[in-house]
Amino acid sequence: MKKKLLYLIISLFCLTACEEALVAIPDSRINDYALYDAQGGFHRLSTYNDSKAIVLFVQGNGCPIVRNALSDFHKIVDDYQPKDVTFFMINSNMQDSRNTIAKEASDFNLKVPVLHDATQLIADALDISITAEAIILDPTTREIIFRGPLNNRLDYETQKSKPTETYLRDALDAILINQIPVSKQEVTRGCRVTRRHTIEKDTLTFTKDIAPILTNHCVRCHVDGGVAPWSMTDYDKIVGWSAMIEQVILSKRMPPWKADPTIGTFKNTFEIAEEDRRKLVRWIKNGMSYGEGNDPLKALAPKDALVLETTMVPDTTIVLKKEIIPANGFINYRHQKIKLDFPEGKWLAGVTIEAGNNKVVHHSTLSSSIRPKLAVDRPERPWIDNLIAVVLSGASNTIIYPESSGVYIAPDNTLIVQTHYTTTGKKEEDITKIHLYYHKEKPKKQYFPLAISTYDFKIKPFSKNTQIVAQDKITEDIFVHSVLPHMHYRGKSMKLTATKPDGEIIDLISVPDYNFNWQLLYTYEEPLFLPKGSIIKAVGFYDNSFQNPLNPDPTKELSFGYQSTDEMFNTSVNYTIADEIPVSSTDTINNTSYK
Repeated sequence: MKKKLLYLIISLFCLTACEEALVAIPDSRINDYALYDAQGGFHRLSTYNDSKAIVLFVQGNGCPIVRNALSDFHKIVDDYQPKDVTFFMINSNMQDSRNTIAKEASDFNLKVPVLHDATQLIADALDISITAEAIILDPTTREIIFRGPLNNRLDYETQKSKPTETYLRDALDAILINQIPVSKQEVTRGCRVTRRHTIEKDTLTFTKDIAPILTNHCVRCHVDGGVAPWSMTDYDKIVGWSAMIEQVILSKRMPPWKADPTIGTFKNTFEIAEEDRRKLVRWIKNGMSYGEGNDPLKALAPKDALVLETTMVPDTTIVLKKEIIPANGFINYRHQKIKLDFPEGKWLAGVTIEAGNNKVVHHSTLSSSIRPKLAVDRPERPWIDNLIAVVLSGASNTIIYPESSGVYIAPDNTLIVQTHYTTTGKKEEDITKIHLYYHKEKPKKQYFPLAISTYDFKIKPFSKNTQIVAQDKITEDIFVHSVLPHMHYRGKSMKLTATKPDGEIIDLISVPDYNFNWQLLYTYEEPLFLPKGSIIKAVGFYDNSFQNPLNPDPTKELSFGYQSTDEMFNTSVNYTIADEIPVSSTDTINNTSYK
């Protein structure tokens, strides 16, 4: 009885302490560096702001001092990680790639993720110049509070059996008791990191180098009437916003193309290359030279900057009811149903979802009340196995199905439009239109939406890394044309793979920095063939903690639900049945054969 009472008292004390600790942590999101690790994981440092400290140990492939320091480093990780210290390695070497870093990590059994600073943006920000250096960052400001070696055991071409100074341990001990550590940068021994700025020529100009990057990757949203809050109209506007541009480039918040660039080739990508990220930051840091000639952004006509529209004449146009959008606050999905009254079925060749107000329409989906028979060994599911089209602001608003394929619409069908609205700070209105384009004859192939999904999951309050898995086995040979990962506000990452009957595993897509606000249809450059019997598997992770800035309520236990405050787990895999000749991928209206 006494033991039970003691256990109850301890449990209540722990619960109270935990509740006091589980609070939102003020964070400016400045210096919010973000990098991929060697295994394809994604890390934005603000998501670790509940740590006591963030330690970066500078790694370099082949560096003997780093390799000999690993036993000391791993012991420090083992001792301090349980005390809420977060550890990473970081590689800023020009000569090392993600693949070679991954091999080094495997060969030497590295215990923590190795962040790949591919273009030295973080090396520039933190002045990294030597490996085997430990850098401690304040978890909420990402300011440096210590830098130096792990200890004094290693030197060039020599080492001691035991250290007599333990610099990193001393620094962490000081931090844990709220004292200021003493830096020892001057005594670091390691391999020099060749910095790119020492060999780069500062010749970047707005007209020659920067405006083309902005035009290709940013103007699609940052245009009058677009979803972005401000327009990239000229050089002066870019200079005025330059500090914010630098911040979102370093944190990889923008542009919002979320797929890992090493997996899959997508024809609708607006991903910005790492080299272009570096150009933008360098140009901002070095004084933002204008260059010569006319302003390229001023020369963009509105039609050039906006999404290209179709020249096709729709067979049916449906005007939706007016939606009133409040000035601010959280908005649940809005739904409208369209009851069709066709004398006979129709084969859709494509769909346009024309937003009436691009400022507030973030994305829209169109689905069918009647579900097609799919090439899987399970019953079709409502709502998710019947997606017809998805359109995101800033992308093309028209979907044309692969040549010689279409979506069948039965005469008694009902179409469901789901729209995600965002607020602008003032009351807004939207009247969206749906344009439908029909095949004159039955197409050779049917276009199918398959949802790799599960309803059976729970996500606990305050949990940071809940894994959910779903899979389907396909019963026919198929060509996959596009995929659409879908989670709600707690979604953190999703990866889709296919295991062929012979055991070969193909990575279809990885979205390691999933963001509910940027749900994209990823369209393959060429359709991917999957043979009958292949298993398509989706693995996702959810962050229901305060460290997820999108999370509306970390105290809530979550399960499947249709509203965005609930959770979902599905990936739409859009396919056609395979035949001898693969059809081309789903296309936007401006480069399709339909005219």
